[in-house]
Amino acid sequence: MSKLNTLFDGVLLVCAALAGAIFAGIAAMISVNVVLRNLFGSPVYGLLDAVEYGLLLATFLGAPWVLWKRGHVTVDLVTAALPDRLAAPLARLTALIGLAVCVTLVRYAGEAALISAQRGSMIRTAFTIPEWWVLAVAPLCFALLAVEFLRQAAGRADRTRATAGL
Repeated sequence: MSKLNTLFDGVLLVCAALAGAIFAGIAAMISVNVVLRNLFGSPVYGLLDAVEYGLLLATFLGAPWVLWKRGHVTVDLVTAALPDRLAAPLARLTALIGLAVCVTLVRYAGEAALISAQRGSMIRTAFTIPEWWVLAVAPLCFALLAVEFLRQAAGRADRTRATAGL
């Protein structure tokens, strides 16, 4: 099981690296676009659409890593005050709820991507691409989130409780 956990951790790190690279690329291209527009009067064609797709992709790719690192926003006023004997079961329960939500989203997002692929739906903006390319990232990343919630519910080595915000 330890090798599977290590492999999954590696997958999450790759997803985070891809998300970071996308965000860096967006920042660089926006800077280039501003310079080109101001100096030469011609912006990069299709950059706005590329940024939109990049933000979508980076957000989905980064979410499982953020959950793994417990870097997401939490409202922990109650749980931070609870003793460990109560906080641990509550953390497992919330992980199970997250698992159920993600499994449901995998199903419906997967159906949407499959229906789009079967219909041959296309997105026509600055780029013309199959719609399912955009939709396919959601079920994949919700599946990764579901696995991480399952690991948390199973009580994998906790990275210490999230630091209270107050």
